[in-house]
Amino acid sequence: MKTDKKEEPRLINCACRNLRMTTRMVTQYYDKALNDSGIKSTQFALLNDIASKEEGLSINELAEYSMMDQTTVTRNIEILRKNGYVIVQTEEKDSRRKRITLSDEGKEKLKDALPLWKNAQTNLQQSIGDEQYKNFLETLSLLKKINN
Repeated sequence: MKTDKKEEPRLINCACRNLRMTTRMVTQYYDKALNDSGIKSTQFALLNDIASKEEGLSINELAEYSMMDQTTVTRNIEILRKNGYVIVQTEEKDSRRKRITLSDEGKEKLKDALPLWKNAQTNLQQSIGDEQYKNFLETLSLLKKINN
Protein backbone atom coordinates (compact mmCIF):
# COMPACT_ATOMS: atom_id res chain seq x y z
CA MET A 1 0.00 0.00 0.00
CA LYS A 2 1.39 3.33 -1.04
CA THR A 3 1.19 6.19 1.47
CA ASP A 4 0.98 9.81 0.59
CA LYS A 5 3.89 11.80 2.07
CA LYS A 6 1.47 14.60 2.92
CA GLU A 7 -0.43 12.27 5.26
CA GLU A 8 2.64 11.31 7.30
CA PRO A 9 3.02 13.18 10.58
CA ARG A 10 5.59 15.92 10.43
CA LEU A 11 7.48 15.86 13.70
CA ILE A 12 9.72 18.72 12.65
CA ASN A 13 7.26 21.06 14.40
CA CYS A 14 6.65 18.79 17.42
CA ALA A 15 7.43 20.65 20.64
CA CYS A 16 8.19 17.42 22.53
CA ARG A 17 10.65 16.13 19.93
CA ASN A 18 12.40 19.47 19.59
CA LEU A 19 12.66 20.01 23.35
CA ARG A 20 14.06 16.50 23.89
CA MET A 21 16.67 17.00 21.16
CA THR A 22 17.60 20.43 22.48
CA THR A 23 17.77 19.17 26.05
CA ARG A 24 20.21 16.43 25.05
CA MET A 25 22.39 18.93 23.19
CA VAL A 26 22.39 21.46 26.05
CA THR A 27 23.12 18.71 28.58
CA GLN A 28 26.09 17.57 26.49
CA TYR A 29 27.28 21.18 26.30
CA TYR A 30 27.22 21.60 30.10
CA ASP A 31 28.68 18.13 30.70
CA LYS A 32 31.62 19.03 28.47
CA ALA A 33 32.04 22.39 30.23
CA LEU A 34 32.04 20.66 33.64
CA ASN A 35 34.32 17.83 32.51
CA ASP A 36 37.38 19.12 34.42
CA SER A 37 35.37 19.11 37.66
CA GLY A 38 34.69 15.39 37.39
CA ILE A 39 30.90 15.74 37.70
CA LYS A 40 28.08 15.83 35.19
CA SER A 41 25.61 18.69 34.79
CA THR A 42 22.85 16.68 36.51
CA GLN A 43 25.09 16.06 39.52
CA PHE A 44 26.12 19.72 39.60
CA ALA A 45 22.46 20.76 39.60
CA LEU A 46 21.63 18.33 42.41
CA LEU A 47 24.59 19.51 44.51
CA ASN A 48 23.42 23.08 43.97
CA ASP A 49 19.82 22.18 44.91
CA ILE A 50 21.00 20.42 48.08
CA ALA A 51 23.24 23.35 48.98
CA SER A 52 20.24 25.69 48.78
CA LYS A 53 18.64 23.94 51.78
CA GLU A 54 20.94 23.94 54.80
CA GLU A 55 18.70 21.48 56.63
CA GLY A 56 18.95 19.09 53.68
CA LEU A 57 16.28 17.46 51.57
CA SER A 58 14.63 14.06 51.31
CA ILE A 59 14.77 12.18 48.00
CA ASN A 60 11.11 13.07 47.38
CA GLU A 61 11.69 16.75 48.15
CA LEU A 62 14.78 16.82 45.94
CA ALA A 63 12.94 15.09 43.08
CA GLU A 64 10.07 17.57 43.32
CA TYR A 65 12.40 20.56 43.73
CA SER A 66 14.55 19.56 40.75
CA MET A 67 11.58 18.33 38.65
CA MET A 68 13.21 14.92 38.17
CA ASP A 69 11.77 11.48 38.72
CA GLN A 70 12.64 9.82 42.02
CA THR A 71 14.57 6.96 40.38
CA THR A 72 16.91 9.37 38.56
CA VAL A 73 17.50 11.36 41.75
CA THR A 74 18.16 8.19 43.77
CA ARG A 75 20.66 6.91 41.17
CA ASN A 76 22.53 10.24 41.08
CA ILE A 77 22.51 10.64 44.87
CA GLU A 78 24.09 7.20 45.20
CA ILE A 79 26.90 8.26 42.84
CA LEU A 80 27.38 11.49 44.79
CA ARG A 81 27.36 9.57 48.09
CA LYS A 82 29.95 7.05 46.86
CA ASN A 83 32.17 9.95 45.81
CA GLY A 84 31.80 11.52 49.25
CA TYR A 85 29.93 14.62 48.08
CA VAL A 86 26.70 14.08 50.00
CA ILE A 87 25.73 12.64 53.35
CA VAL A 88 22.60 10.51 53.52
CA GLN A 89 21.26 10.21 57.07
CA THR A 90 18.17 8.60 58.52
CA GLU A 91 15.78 11.16 59.98
CA GLU A 92 15.35 11.04 63.75
CA LYS A 93 11.55 11.38 63.68
CA ASP A 94 10.96 8.82 60.90
CA SER A 95 13.57 6.12 60.29
CA ARG A 96 12.02 5.37 56.88
CA ARG A 97 13.00 8.82 55.60
CA LYS A 98 16.49 9.94 54.73
CA ARG A 99 17.89 13.45 54.71
CA ILE A 100 20.54 14.45 52.16
CA THR A 101 23.08 17.18 52.92
CA LEU A 102 26.35 18.25 51.34
CA SER A 103 29.58 16.95 52.82
CA ASP A 104 32.62 19.21 53.06
CA GLU A 105 33.93 17.48 49.92
CA GLY A 106 30.62 18.21 48.20
CA LYS A 107 30.81 21.88 49.12
CA GLU A 108 34.35 21.98 47.75
CA LYS A 109 33.32 20.16 44.54
CA LEU A 110 30.47 22.61 44.01
CA LYS A 111 32.81 25.54 44.63
CA ASP A 112 35.33 24.14 42.10
CA ALA A 113 32.67 23.44 39.46
CA LEU A 114 30.89 26.79 39.79
CA PRO A 115 33.36 28.83 37.65
CA LEU A 116 33.15 26.18 34.89
CA TRP A 117 29.35 26.36 34.98
CA LYS A 118 29.38 30.18 35.03
CA ASN A 119 31.64 30.24 31.97
CA ALA A 120 29.37 27.82 30.10
CA GLN A 121 26.30 29.79 31.17
CA THR A 122 27.80 33.10 30.03
CA ASN A 123 28.89 31.66 26.67
CA LEU A 124 25.46 30.15 26.06
CA GLN A 125 23.66 33.35 26.97
CA GLN A 126 25.97 35.46 24.81
CA SER A 127 25.57 33.13 21.83
CA ILE A 128 21.77 33.47 22.02
CA GLY A 129 21.69 37.12 23.02
CA ASP A 130 20.32 38.59 26.24
CA GLU A 131 16.82 39.38 24.95
CA GLN A 132 16.32 35.99 23.30
CA TYR A 133 17.70 34.24 26.38
CA LYS A 134 15.23 36.11 28.59
CA ASN A 135 12.39 35.14 26.23
CA PHE A 136 13.63 31.55 26.21
CA LEU A 137 13.51 31.35 30.02
CA GLU A 138 10.02 32.89 30.03
CA THR A 139 8.85 30.30 27.50
CA LEU A 140 10.32 27.47 29.57
CA SER A 141 8.54 28.85 32.63
CA LEU A 142 5.23 28.85 30.76
CA LEU A 143 5.80 25.28 29.58
CA LYS A 144 6.43 24.10 33.15
CA LYS A 145 2.90 25.20 34.03
CA ILE A 146 1.21 22.96 31.43
CA ASN A 147 0.87 19.95 33.77
CA ASN A 148 0.04 21.94 36.90
